[in-house]
Amino acid sequence: MFNYLRFRYRRALRRLRRDTRTLRKWAGNYIDRHIWGKWHQLGVVRRFLLGWFGVLAVGFVGLTQQINLLNRAAQVAVPVTGGTYSEAAVGTVTTLNPVLPESELSDDVNRLIFSGLTRFNNQRQVVPDLAERWEVSSDGRTYTFYLRPGVKWQDGVPFTAADVAFTLTAIQNPDSRSPLASSWQGVKVETRGDNVVVFTLPAPLASFMDSTTLEIVPRHLLESIDPSQLREADFNHHPIGTGPFMVKTFAPAAHEITLAANSRYYGGRPKLDEFTFRLYDNDDQALDAYAQHQVISPGRIRPEQLGHRNQLAGLTDYNFTLPEEAVLFFHTTDGPLADKTLRGILTQALNRPKILDQATDGQGVVVTQPILPGQTGYTNASAPAKLNIAAAKQALAADGWTASKPLKLNLVTQSGGELERAAQEIKRQLATLGVQVALTATDATTLQQTYMRPRNFQMLLYGINVGPDPDVYSFWHSSQAQDPGVNLSGYASADADKALEAGRIKTDPALREAKYTAFLKAWNADAPAAVLYQTGYQYAVSADADGITPGRLVVPSDRFYGVERWTIKRRWVDIKR
Repeated sequence: MFNYLRFRYRRALRRLRRDTRTLRKWAGNYIDRHIWGKWHQLGVVRRFLLGWFGVLAVGFVGLTQQINLLNRAAQVAVPVTGGTYSEAAVGTVTTLNPVLPESELSDDVNRLIFSGLTRFNNQRQVVPDLAERWEVSSDGRTYTFYLRPGVKWQDGVPFTAADVAFTLTAIQNPDSRSPLASSWQGVKVETRGDNVVVFTLPAPLASFMDSTTLEIVPRHLLESIDPSQLREADFNHHPIGTGPFMVKTFAPAAHEITLAANSRYYGGRPKLDEFTFRLYDNDDQALDAYAQHQVISPGRIRPEQLGHRNQLAGLTDYNFTLPEEAVLFFHTTDGPLADKTLRGILTQALNRPKILDQATDGQGVVVTQPILPGQTGYTNASAPAKLNIAAAKQALAADGWTASKPLKLNLVTQSGGELERAAQEIKRQLATLGVQVALTATDATTLQQTYMRPRNFQMLLYGINVGPDPDVYSFWHSSQAQDPGVNLSGYASADADKALEAGRIKTDPALREAKYTAFLKAWNADAPAAVLYQTGYQYAVSADADGITPGRLVVPSDRFYGVERWTIKRRWVDIKR
């Protein structure tokens, strides 16, 4: 029995092996004939089949994109709240306190943290801020402000008229050493309850409203600090204001200042969650920061940076103007420039468009008057005609300056930028007239301490901000000829003084215009300086940002007008039909 079973097993095993060999042979023959063989037979058309598959793939992708575009055509991108706006800033900050302004950067940060009774809009007009309205007495000496109800400091304490009075008192106190003290000299302040504050001026001053944009500080946090210790107060690193943003991180040593949205802001919580300033050593580093995606705004674009800026994609430029003039001041009481005939010849001979082009690459507008176009009293009617090179040489010879007796002058300015480039062009132009100019370009501190304050120059090229009002008393009245006054030319004219004194106290626009027209007539006749051009301000921001409105600035920080409406995020929504 056992032998029989073994026989059956071996026979079945032999049959299985035979069937397996047959199946393998059949499968190999089938694959060779029907699959691999056929693939080789398709060798001629294989590339065409692959091409068709590629066409189908491209068509599928294109159809998908077309559908997306059609869907997007029925949608619109709308700004939404949230996100962090990051701006590159040059320099550093040690104090955040509007009573103790220290730099343009500190002004920028303060503008977002604090509010004033009023502020400038983007047309240089004074509009309400913490004050909702005001009244001016008939004699122009008393200003009554009615405060906006319900305003709170960022720590929740109510804002009152006592805060306004405290701020003015702190500025006027000599122990606080506030650089704003001269602007408020002789002004008295009183409060009437919590919501009314009254300023009384020693004399009428038509431009007083410009000063009311001063940012207010909290009495409840600063009144216990001795004015002499105000600069060392911890408040300066952790300030509390009433503005749209509040300090989250103050770390200038780490090159960053971060502000968070103020949910208590009277105008409503800003749309941005945060506003961050990232600090850099110079303008080129600020522009590189955008290229490296560290910020969404490189800030102000200087003329010398335009080439680099134009290589960067995704930026939108907002072009503002500033009430700043580049002015070539003549020392009217020293040396040959005491001769007003000579000053007039030099003023008329300058090619201002060429100076503007060389200094700013066209950023700005040529101007010739100490009052800007658009300001009350502006006119160019008194400006003398321009002299060409031949006429200027002839005029110089008639004034006693010839090849045998050449005119030699020194010119000082700030180094390393726009003003130095303008000074180089002025030197070149005057050289064509036979005037020998020795140019000194130095840093800002040396320029002010060594040359400007002691009036140690014959010619000085410098930029001044004349403000939104035509009151240029501080720059051209004879009482301001000595330091700390800023009549840098030492200009003295009875006619000009009389016109400036009257113009700043008149409130009637027609009377003011007449006075400033008279001032311009005297100024042009005496030629104490050559006004060259008005400065522009180019502000670059990522194209994703929205809500920024270009216009006319008084100071650079005014670009933040309406910052509570700025956004950097968008989403797509269906168009309503």
